[in-house]
Amino acid sequence: MVSALTLAHVVGHGSGPIPRTYALIAGATALYASFDALRLRWQERRFDQRRVWRPLPGTLSPVVDHPLLRRTLRLLGLASAVLTLTVLTTGYGGAELGLGMVFVLFWVGLVPASLLLGPVWRLMNPLRAVHQAVCALTRVAPGEGLRRLPARVGVWPAVIGLFCFGWLELAAPARDSTATVLLWLWAYGAVQLVAATVFGSRWFARGDAFEVYSSLLAAMSPLGRSADGDRRLVLRNPFNGLAGVRAEPGLSALVSVMLSLTAFDSLANTGAWRTVSEGLPQSPVRTAGLLATALTMLGLLRLSEAAARFLSRGAPWRSGLMAPSLVPVAVGYVMAHYASVLLLEVQRFVDVFFVSGEPAAAHHGGAEATAYAVPAAVFIALFQVVAVVTGHVFGVIAAHDSAVGALPPGRKVLPQIPLFVVMIGLTLGGLSLLLSV
Repeated sequence: MVSALTLAHVVGHGSGPIPRTYALIAGATALYASFDALRLRWQERRFDQRRVWRPLPGTLSPVVDHPLLRRTLRLLGLASAVLTLTVLTTGYGGAELGLGMVFVLFWVGLVPASLLLGPVWRLMNPLRAVHQAVCALTRVAPGEGLRRLPARVGVWPAVIGLFCFGWLELAAPARDSTATVLLWLWAYGAVQLVAATVFGSRWFARGDAFEVYSSLLAAMSPLGRSADGDRRLVLRNPFNGLAGVRAEPGLSALVSVMLSLTAFDSLANTGAWRTVSEGLPQSPVRTAGLLATALTMLGLLRLSEAAARFLSRGAPWRSGLMAPSLVPVAVGYVMAHYASVLLLEVQRFVDVFFVSGEPAAAHHGGAEATAYAVPAAVFIALFQVVAVVTGHVFGVIAAHDSAVGALPPGRKVLPQIPLFVVMIGLTLGGLSLLLSV
């Protein structure tokens, strides 16, 4: 991928600013202490999407919902997409600029944007803008389609799209080529627009991988909507938003793919992977590794479901109810791995388009790490460990609250242990990969 991504892995082989053993002990201890405290003091469900901290001023919602602002955001998204395609096509600012705009500014930046502002991609989705324009020309209502999208489809189309994007980033042949990325983006856009023509604009909320991904992350945003009829903007506990995520077909697979993309990216950068894969065709091997990682994540979730059902004697705490508790874990992984890279790419983008007209690396003999401001290694390492551990602790809290709401009295703790063990394993595995690159 983009060479700047190596900055996400500045800690090497457990000998960096934070020793790997200390990080593993701290992570496991934090999770165990959290689970033990919850087990003793948290017996009834506390999180509810209807609960809010406080409503925002009533004048704010009409402004946010005004058609002019909505159209402006949609045009801004369309302009950003055109700019990205233009940079990729022309090579302006260097090949890495275009790749960084796709894989870092957009893909990684979508995480903090959705956490802070809500489902922003739903408002800025350029594919929705193109679909609306086509519908206006053909005088067809955007919501109308040739067929109704079956409910059983759930978010499975988004699962496939998200995996394909991860494959493009991590395993595709010539994945560092702007031509490869351009081809994928045009093909993805064409598929989405054809599907929207068939099923109407409602397709994007189920089939556009990035809109579904952003909306799932936005469930953890402190900025939300009231659950009553007026849909007023409110400030809320992010756990209350996460509690409102509905279990639907494909949700478990979607979260599994989210986890697997970062996990495999870390695995593929370890010396052990390079030793095993040396001399083998890289794209097929990496494709198999990425698929195996995703299936392993999904298998662990399904295994936790089966064990919970057995230990609770059939209580309906299904994988679809467990999956939202792994969203904070996925967020922690992404921020731990790519926050430093996002900082670098923002500086590169500003430098090219608003300062010098070319990346600073061109002025510094390619010494990109010194051309832009990068936090000290100890701060990056500390942030990585804190992000991973915090994501898992939040996941334990969300899982426990979900469990006590679904499990019968007297059997609210034991069925949680399988998922808790999985989270401990993910914590230790995630930190080991993070500190072993």
